[in-house]
Amino acid sequence: MVIQELIPLDSPSKWQQTLTGIQHTFFHTWENCKAMYLSSKFETYLYHFATDDIKIICPIAERKFSDYVDILTPYGFSGFVGNGDLPEFSSHWKKFIKNRNYVCGYIGLNPIFDNSTYFNHDEAQQYNNIYILDLTLTEEELLKNLSKNRKRQIKKWQKSGSNYILEKSSLINFFLDNYHDFVLDRKAASVYNFSKETLSFLLNLENILLVGAGNSNKVEAVSVFGYTPHVGDFLFNISLPEGKQHSVALLWYGITQLKSLNIPIFNFGGGIRENDKLAEFKERFGSQKLPLKCLKEIYNPEIYQKLCQQVNADPNDMTGYFPPYRKP
Repeated sequence: MVIQELIPLDSPSKWQQTLTGIQHTFFHTWENCKAMYLSSKFETYLYHFATDDIKIICPIAERKFSDYVDILTPYGFSGFVGNGDLPEFSSHWKKFIKNRNYVCGYIGLNPIFDNSTYFNHDEAQQYNNIYILDLTLTEEELLKNLSKNRKRQIKKWQKSGSNYILEKSSLINFFLDNYHDFVLDRKAASVYNFSKETLSFLLNLENILLVGAGNSNKVEAVSVFGYTPHVGDFLFNISLPEGKQHSVALLWYGITQLKSLNIPIFNFGGGIRENDKLAEFKERFGSQKLPLKCLKEIYNPEIYQKLCQQVNADPNDMTGYFPPYRKP
C-alpha cells in the first residue's frame, strides 16, 4: 500500500509526528516552514510518502502565476529525506505531482542526507557548495583542524575583553532592530527580506540557539542557529560595524554548544557564490565541502512553455533562475 499526501501547516502535530524516524534538518520542520510562510504567504505543506517500511518527506510551497501553480522547497536546505532506499520513488512522486496539476517545481536538495535512489542524478544541477563539520570529533580535534588564522582569531578574541551575551530578550531586540538595515547595506538578495513577523517567530523557537557578543554587555553582533537531533544549521549573523570582529568567536560558540547537545553535524551553509570569500571563511574552520544541488522539474510542458512565452523567457534555459517565467 502506498500513501502520498500533503500535510498542511495547520496540522503541526501530524507534521512533527511524520518527521519521527527520519534524519532531517531544521529546514524540514514545521517551525521553519511556518516562519517562511509568514513572509511568503505561499500555501506550504509537508509532502509525505509511505509504504509498509519506507517513509519519505519533503516540504513544498505552492506559488501562483496567472491561473497556474508551481512549487518550490521553502527557504533553506531541505529536499527529499527518508528512512531507506526506494528506486521507484521518483515515478510515484511524479505521478502524484502531475495529479496536483502543478506546472513545474524547484526542489532544493540537502547533500547531508542525500539518497541517490529518490531521483535521477542526471537531472540534478549543482549550483553551489555547503560546508559541514563532524561534531563527533573531540573539541581538541576540532580546534586542531582550524586554520592557523582561525586559531589566532579565537585566541585574540578571548584576550580582547569582549564577552558572550546570552540574555535572550536583548539578543532578539538587537536582531529585530538591526536585521533589515544590515541586509540592505550588504545588498543581499530579496530572498533574505524576511518580514519582522517571520524573524520574531524564528527567534522565539525552542530549537533555536542565539548568542551575541560585545563589550560591557552592549550587544554588537548576534548569531542564530537552528537544530534538530540530527544536524545544526547556521542561519544568520548580523552585526554593527564595530561588531564584525566577533564573527569567528560567535561561530565557534555555536559549534561547541551544538556539540554539547550531542548533535553530530554542523552545517555552515555556503557562500553567496561558489568558492567566494564567504565560502573560504567557512572552509577555514576545517569543514568538509559538499556539492549543493537542486531539481528543476517540468510537469506540464505545454503550460510551462506558454508562461515562458508570455514574458519572453527562454523555456529551454535550465541553467539560471527557475522557472524562467518568474525571473526577477
